[in-house]
Amino acid sequence: MPALVPPYPPTAFVPLLSQDILAQESPVDVSAKLGGVRACPARLEVAIRKLERTFDRPFSLVCADTGELVRTSPAILHYDVYNHLSVLKEVAQRGTPEIIEEESPLALLAIPLDSLECGQDYVAVALFVTALVSCETEIAQAAKVFDMDASRALAAVRQIEVWPVRLLTQVAEISLENLTQDLAVSKMRNQRDEAIAHADDTYVELDLLHRITGQLHVAQNEATLWQDALRWLSDSIPAQCLAVVARQAENPGEYELQLGDSVDVLTYGECPIDLNSLIEFTHRLNPKISKRTMVLSRAETSLPTWYYPTVRELICVPLNQADRQQGWLLALNHRGSEQAELKEFGSVESQLLASAGTILSVHSSNLRRFSDQEQLFSSAVHALTSAIDAKDRYTSGHSDRVARVSVCLAEHLGLSKEEIETIYLGGLLHDIGKIGIDDQVLNKPGELTAEEFEHIKQHPQFGYDILKGVRQLDNILPLVLHHHESWDGMGYPHHLRGNEIPLLARIVAVADAYDAMGSDRPYRKGMPVEKLDAILRNGAGQQWDKNVVEAFFAVREEIREISATDPNNVLTGGLAPVSKS
Repeated sequence: MPALVPPYPPTAFVPLLSQDILAQESPVDVSAKLGGVRACPARLEVAIRKLERTFDRPFSLVCADTGELVRTSPAILHYDVYNHLSVLKEVAQRGTPEIIEEESPLALLAIPLDSLECGQDYVAVALFVTALVSCETEIAQAAKVFDMDASRALAAVRQIEVWPVRLLTQVAEISLENLTQDLAVSKMRNQRDEAIAHADDTYVELDLLHRITGQLHVAQNEATLWQDALRWLSDSIPAQCLAVVARQAENPGEYELQLGDSVDVLTYGECPIDLNSLIEFTHRLNPKISKRTMVLSRAETSLPTWYYPTVRELICVPLNQADRQQGWLLALNHRGSEQAELKEFGSVESQLLASAGTILSVHSSNLRRFSDQEQLFSSAVHALTSAIDAKDRYTSGHSDRVARVSVCLAEHLGLSKEEIETIYLGGLLHDIGKIGIDDQVLNKPGELTAEEFEHIKQHPQFGYDILKGVRQLDNILPLVLHHHESWDGMGYPHHLRGNEIPLLARIVAVADAYDAMGSDRPYRKGMPVEKLDAILRNGAGQQWDKNVVEAFFAVREEIREISATDPNNVLTGGLAPVSKS
């Protein structure tokens, strides 16, 4: 589970070809309107399938240059793309995803695919639902704008996932970036495959590239990636020192490569010059190495005009990504150059370093993009927990405390890292269903009536229904649905008994009960510690799993520390659980 990529939340693409047109006119008539339907180019077909897997919905593809409908799929919502061809051409020229028409609760999204280098301007188009709709009047105006039947549109939008417009465009931009990066990686893989047929002097290059690509998954961040990469490269490039230097970004103190906090250079081996001089060195060479690899030998470095006499041999590879210079990858001084027979870097080493630099630069950018996606998902989850707190002012911080207490219990019970990450996320969102509970009932200052309590008891099912369409949250659905089940079968909503209740739900049930009983509510003050402990002990084996209750008392002091901690100081980035280990 991403903390939280991956990649990012699912989206919906809906093809725009009007099925009403197909019903009324022959294929020839439709083709005449749209310029003709023809086969989708192979590269676009691959890209579309990737998008369909990512967004879990079909969508259409239009050639903005010719007006041709290149690809379409059956859709729930039907819309004629013909009237937007001029706008689609403008979108293709600008090169960024855009909402080209919007009337709540519907929005028409266009994603240009010219970056896939298919020779013409292609645009993927889709119609999205941006707000919940409960009656026909709420969609009547949108249906009119998009030339639909309102009753049919109402039936259709109820089957389609709702996406806020801002999140929709953000995910579209990230998706387009990933497609472009996929194309770059695909090109490099093709180049690697072609190199297999070359002479023996390419063997070392291919061997290293294979080992690097096979180990890229090990790196958790950019700094680790580059540290490991320098070590990997040292096995194949006979240099006394390998280094990566980050280019200064526009903002002071920031760099195009994230090599560490305020770090702009990493080295492996014995560097012949100090780090400040190395940075100055690359900046001095920059006009000559911004676009191409530079190789220097003794013939150049022995000249009187050479600034750095301790640098005898050099390979310097520019690290560029999408026409943006990120830094430089360097090999300094051949390891055999101090022997009787002088050694110098040749084409094999320079090509090896250049190829490795290209792959590493792409993966470095992907790590940063994944981090951005992770942060977006994290922000969305925190926004949901904030929505819960805003809904029930008496339980502000409850979700966060339940999540951290659950992690503490899970660690003591020996759960895996993946299970701990799941229970932390599930703890944050376990009460998301309260969004569907009436405010007057949720914040009632007195005891609830039987009818009101039955209404409150619906929140686990509401929470399950809210989250079930988000693929990245599948693992927490049992926890959200069953955290109010009771060991003796008297809980809700499904009256599960004993081990029928998922373990993670049993753990959250104890954490939830502990925090609920100890917190002030509209109709009572929080219970004293002694009374709370007694209730948990008496309920072990009846309301709660006995083993979980025993774990609670085993880590009681740690849990008290969590209860005393300001939750606003805990979540400071990704959705990583606060762990004692």
